Amino acid sequence: MPLSGDARLAIGYLVPGAVAGVVAFAFSRIKIEPLIGAAVDYEGAREHAEAQLASGGDHAHGHELFTRTIQENVGAAVGVIAFGIAMGVLFAVAQTVIRGVLERRGFRPDNAALALLIAAGMFVAIALAPGLKYPANPPTVGLEDTIGARSTAFLTMTVVSIVAAGVALAVGLAWARRWGGWRATGAAVAGYAAVILVAMTLLPSFDEVPGPIVGPNGLLLDGFPAEVLGEFRVYSLANQALLWLVIGATSAAIGARVQAVRRHGNGSVSAGV
Repeated sequence: MPLSGDARLAIGYLVPGAVAGVVAFAFSRIKIEPLIGAAVDYEGAREHAEAQLASGGDHAHGHELFTRTIQENVGAAVGVIAFGIAMGVLFAVAQTVIRGVLERRGFRPDNAALALLIAAGMFVAIALAPGLKYPANPPTVGLEDTIGARSTAFLTMTVVSIVAAGVALAVGLAWARRWGGWRATGAAVAGYAAVILVAMTLLPSFDEVPGPIVGPNGLLLDGFPAEVLGEFRVYSLANQALLWLVIGATSAAIGARVQAVRRHGNGSVSAGV
């Protein structure tokens, strides 16, 4: 039974992000969750050491509303998949708009190549550029007093990156006919990179990795493990890259399937005539 236009539209908008969300959650569960567990263990040890240093007594642990098992399985799955769907819808909108602009200018881009290029560009604008300035942090890293400032700075960096990418794309398309595709693309990328470098220079930096705790009798606790911090940041960025790769590849596969069905239908109609 052939799908209706609304069904095809829903598949194109929702399925790539949902598939990417499932893949990203699986990667996160295997690679990132153990690092979060290590960070949570360190946080508990640090609270215990600080309590000993302050009063010589033990630290009273608060009761968690949800257990770690629920948080790392149900909570993380819902959050990652919902984020994937949201990014998939954003990707589908961008792809529709960009393809329409290209076709109006006389270009006939390959659907698979266009999907992968757009996914790569959105990864750079939404995840890579902001993540290079403000890399992801596990629990315990970062002061509570600077949460507002860090969130504002990260949001500002993300907005600047997205707006700069949009302007670079518009300028590149406008200059493509006059300068040629490669020169226009190079100029657009260079302009985007310049804006990002300026933003990274002007926005504040935060170095709030917990250091060691020293008591009267010597070292009570080492600083936050550098290996855990480094792996968490690398895997978090890799997870974003995987998310956007799957969104682009799934969208390209769906687009190829839709085109094949259309060609088959047109061939059947022509044969009947």
